[in-house]
Amino acid sequence: MHSILGYGGPTVILIRSKDNSDKGKCVRGVFGAYTFTPWTQESSQYYGNSDCFLFRLGPDPMAIYRPTSGGEDDMGTFGMSKAASTEQETRNYMYLNSEARSKGYDGLSHGIGFGGTSDMPRLFIDEVLDGCRAAPDDLTFGKGQLLSGVKDFSSATSHFEVEAIEVWGVGTSQLIEDALLARDGQRQDAQKKIRQVMKGAKGQFLDDFQSGLAGNKLFQHRDQIQGREGDCDIDRVEEEKV
Repeated sequence: MHSILGYGGPTVILIRSKDNSDKGKCVRGVFGAYTFTPWTQESSQYYGNSDCFLFRLGPDPMAIYRPTSGGEDDMGTFGMSKAASTEQETRNYMYLNSEARSKGYDGLSHGIGFGGTSDMPRLFIDEVLDGCRAAPDDLTFGKGQLLSGVKDFSSATSHFEVEAIEVWGVGTSQLIEDALLARDGQRQDAQKKIRQVMKGAKGQFLDDFQSGLAGNKLFQHRDQIQGREGDCDIDRVEEEKV
């Protein structure tokens, strides 16, 4: 997730699943997703547009699952849209939500997703690669199996284990270079915000210390002990030293 966040260009995600045919699940296969929309944000909401699709490369026959609505007339070569930067759709195309963003309290899936819903995406790559899922249908993309060797369309057979995963930036050399610069710029902005927060926290601590607030809190436990027992060992040690 860290590698693609802020990347300002189209990407292809390639996944190779492990062979779990002995458990009644998928065989080793290759599948993935393409999107023209940059991964510009972490969010609990879907974003993107119809310029994307899911695909299976093998060993089952190759298949492409495009959005079930949204402007075939705008689609160019390899799914790239002339209006990709301005087209506004409300379908569940792409999703990137880390646990760190919400501290795990939003009750949603944490990882990268396509289609489906925020609690159960059609294609979902968990951020720790545990509990990944590739379902055969949803309301955004065309119906069909992404996993190979699976005949049963039940939820039990839609889970897979990742053997390998790669993310490729696609387009011209200039487009990829610009996209990488956009990612670097977003990372620098994020680090700048972190430094500002840390600086602010440090400044607040110094202000509290100078005003006596931090000192009062620091030794508050001693006052509480004295209130319960009349004195404490710390006081006796200090008196002996004097």
